[in-house]
Amino acid sequence: MLRWTGGAALLTALGLGAWLARAPAPRPTTAPDAARRFGEVLLRLRDDYVDSLPDAEIYVHAARGLVAKLHDPYASLLIGPDYDRLRERTTGDYAGVGVQVEVRSGALVVVTSVPDSPAERAGIRTGDVIDSVDGQSALGWTALQSRKALRGALGTSVALVIRRGGARATYRLVRSQVHQSAVRARVLFPDGVGYLRVSTISQHAAAELQQEVAALAARGMRTLLLDLRSNPGGLRDEAVNAAELFLDPGQAVLETRGRAPGDTRTFTDAAPQLWPRLPIVILVNQGTASAAEILAGALQDHDRALIAGTPTYGKGLVQTVFQLGDRVALRITTARWYTPSGRSIQRAVRDTLGPAGRVDTMGVFRTDAGRVIAGHGGIPPDVVIPPDTLTAGEQRLGRLLAPRLDDFRDVLASYAAELQGTPALRSAEFLVTPAMRSAVLERLRRRGVVVPDSVYADGARLIDRELGYEIARSVFGRQAEARRHAEEDAQVTAARALIAAGTVPSRLAPPGPPMPSAGR
Repeated sequence: MLRWTGGAALLTALGLGAWLARAPAPRPTTAPDAARRFGEVLLRLRDDYVDSLPDAEIYVHAARGLVAKLHDPYASLLIGPDYDRLRERTTGDYAGVGVQVEVRSGALVVVTSVPDSPAERAGIRTGDVIDSVDGQSALGWTALQSRKALRGALGTSVALVIRRGGARATYRLVRSQVHQSAVRARVLFPDGVGYLRVSTISQHAAAELQQEVAALAARGMRTLLLDLRSNPGGLRDEAVNAAELFLDPGQAVLETRGRAPGDTRTFTDAAPQLWPRLPIVILVNQGTASAAEILAGALQDHDRALIAGTPTYGKGLVQTVFQLGDRVALRITTARWYTPSGRSIQRAVRDTLGPAGRVDTMGVFRTDAGRVIAGHGGIPPDVVIPPDTLTAGEQRLGRLLAPRLDDFRDVLASYAAELQGTPALRSAEFLVTPAMRSAVLERLRRRGVVVPDSVYADGARLIDRELGYEIARSVFGRQAEARRHAEEDAQVTAARALIAAGTVPSRLAPPGPPMPSAGR
């Protein structure tokens, strides 16, 4: 810990001018000199600045400025709410009632209730409107206000007045630990493709992934389609644990190199994989980053999975979080990481760690089977699958609806609620009919949303999809919505076509007996 020393000299304007005129040749600033100067600056700010500055505030500003001068986009000083947000992202846990809301036309509308949360157990469902929280009207609240009101200390209670249709009811919920699973969607298609969307590599992600793969295997899954698109990453060790589910003992997962003891090491699989005969395809895109790239890179280097989609983000740096006190932590970059073949996937941006220890990322790298793979700029897909795009007509409709998006969402939610229990919705495989599409247009126009018939007709597919997702979630639940999303996803459809055509190389799916479905 640095200890500050005082004793600054007061320079008059005249004296300062003379010093400037006769300044000696500069000499290198030593660490004690710099520390003394820093301490003097802090004293002057505290004692002589025109506005009073508390000592604690000065030190916090100084620490933030020091971190900012690293010019490292991944380094930060986390205090209070910032620390809480980081902890929630890395653990998936928070204290609250487990309800996800959107602000629509000034009202708080429930999008979904988190599984096994107080809100779900109480029966709060998609489309419900939260009129008040603890006696305070929620009308006009922002998303941040609702977040603060609904979350709180474990064991505390909160009263919600919920409006559903024309009826109101009061729910008193006790805040508990709410966990958001890293695996957000699970679908088994009729062709035997099991689809899992992993949204983050948070704490327990590997265990949750193992559980979901085992469940699909028990139902007859023949190929795993693992969706890591727009997964921003998370915890390095969880990525290693997830990769170990599909690798053999002795196979490297990644290597890290840094200055501090323990930062330079190789992570190697130590346990037999659970599904050695299971073919795997991993979907990635530009939003696949960090720990998600660790997982994809390890399985690509060992020819264990076919990578499909578009190139990933390219974040080959490791951050370490140092706890500095209650709800205070310092996050800094401490190492680079490399795939088993020696690739650094870091994109060509300013490297904050300096030139020491750099490797040639432009060289040729090969997988275990000898396939040539790029060594920079993210994880390159083995098979490029471009993302789905909106047609010109759908884009026109989208631009027209954008200023009235809240009204559009309200219309979809209210109409989905009206359809519940009707003959048109006998199963989750329902079709969105032209009559349903016309009903949405009629309700939009009642709200004063002007949509020409020609524009609406050209954007019919966009309306069908959005209405279908809303009905599926509202009437049949989250998994029905997830299935519908997967079935209508162009990249998922293309990946399934690759699997059906036998494009997954045999080296990625060695022949053998049926895969086991038992857990580790």
